[in-house]
Amino acid sequence: MQLIDRRNKGLPVAPGHNFLFGHLLFVKKMMDALPKGAHYQYLFGDIAREHFMKEGVFYLDLWPMSGLFLTVISPTTAIEVTQTNPNLSMERPFLLHRFFKPITGGPALFDLPEKEWKPWRSVFNKGFSADHVLSLVPDMVKETLVYSETIRNLAHKEDLFYLDTTTLRFTMDMIGRTILNASLGAQRGYNTLADCMLSQIRWHQPNAEANPFGYLNVARWYMQWWNGRQMDRYIGNELDKRYRESKADPGNMRRKAVIDLVLQAYMPENAQSKPENLDPEFRAFAIRQIRLFVFAGHDSTSSTICYSLHLLSQNQAALARLRDEHDAVFGKDVDAAPSKLETQPHLVNDLPYTTAVIKEVLRLFTPAGSSRQGKPNINITDDQGNVCPTEDAMVWMIHVEMHRAPKYWKRPEEFLPERWLVEPGHELYPMKGAWRPFEHGPRNCVAQSVVMTELRVVLACIVRKFDFKPAYDEWDALHPRKGLKTYRGERVYQMEEGAAHPVEHYPCRVSPRKV
Repeated sequence: MQLIDRRNKGLPVAPGHNFLFGHLLFVKKMMDALPKGAHYQYLFGDIAREHFMKEGVFYLDLWPMSGLFLTVISPTTAIEVTQTNPNLSMERPFLLHRFFKPITGGPALFDLPEKEWKPWRSVFNKGFSADHVLSLVPDMVKETLVYSETIRNLAHKEDLFYLDTTTLRFTMDMIGRTILNASLGAQRGYNTLADCMLSQIRWHQPNAEANPFGYLNVARWYMQWWNGRQMDRYIGNELDKRYRESKADPGNMRRKAVIDLVLQAYMPENAQSKPENLDPEFRAFAIRQIRLFVFAGHDSTSSTICYSLHLLSQNQAALARLRDEHDAVFGKDVDAAPSKLETQPHLVNDLPYTTAVIKEVLRLFTPAGSSRQGKPNINITDDQGNVCPTEDAMVWMIHVEMHRAPKYWKRPEEFLPERWLVEPGHELYPMKGAWRPFEHGPRNCVAQSVVMTELRVVLACIVRKFDFKPAYDEWDALHPRKGLKTYRGERVYQMEEGAAHPVEHYPCRVSPRKV
């Protein structure tokens, strides 16, 4: 009834609402117009583009599957939700618990209530300071060299392969260094934590926060239980080991890997007495935080690497300029870049065009949206000045549409890294708040500095060595099917598998660069 009342007041409510089924029938119609496997956020973006570009906000009722969504594609409204309205900016939606439980095992930093989240955010901030991130660069380079070797071997085989699948194992090793201060070895073979997390994501239900019926899948339930148990055992053993080490040598407590920061919060360095074993409740909480960082730290990074290499392969002028920047910073010997980064990690911050490329990739293929919990008597304002109540709604920022909306961007469908280098006043200069892959405000991504640094390191070590070519035509010939194969003309559209990934995990071929 609330939604009907809001519609009668002229507020932006999606068309096709049914008293018994909410917007489910309308949603099915919109979903049927998408290609197979397309990310469900495209659905929300299409509704906005077709019906609500003037407002930049709309309501969508997914009862009885979940609840009411207040969808936002307006940068101005998104700023209000995540930055300027303290009644909204701090609280994650209740529905997120359902989405994240298989991945984390329970409440974690991403979906903790505000009161519990604040002190832990302060703890983890220490692990992502500028100086500490630079100290991680040598280990990033070590794992990137293994990745480069893997790609070289694939180039010599001359076979079609799946770049995203290969890259996911690489980013697992990268995040292992940051979280556990250890290499997982996932690029070279099986690792319990890495492989169980990858399996957990494959079994994860798309649109889990909106559809509770997927939990009736017994096979999914069993595999998620089994994977979770294995991950908990692996991380628990690492916690116990690090705890014993820290008691024996308190100097180790000064390390800033995520696992160490968790233990420091539990056992301050100046504590007079240290329990024999970790408190079971705290141990379970710590395991959940580490599982979250393992997931968030590898998943979207892999997707962004793949889309970076794809877009560069399709934009040769940008690729040439990027390679020129790397020649200027590291010298023309492409094999020297890794060693220079290891000994002079500050060079990673001397790559403005590389940073612009990454930001443009994240604009065109952002890995996820973001959301906040609506509250009684708290409203937001759309681009037309309509005052929209948030009560009973999940307020959802759809970045995939915001980042490509012609209303907010000039030449939005073009890959133009230059838009991140122009001065204010230039037509390409981004609108305030329109780029949000890491979100803004107090609950933004705590690890964004690590992610940006990892991406610069990878591009610096890879793009001058290899040429990548998508192989979707070959894949389509091997897997014929009817129906749409593109979204808005793009074959490499995004699918949901944890974060948004290139559909079919990006079948491609790679060859050594010919200079």
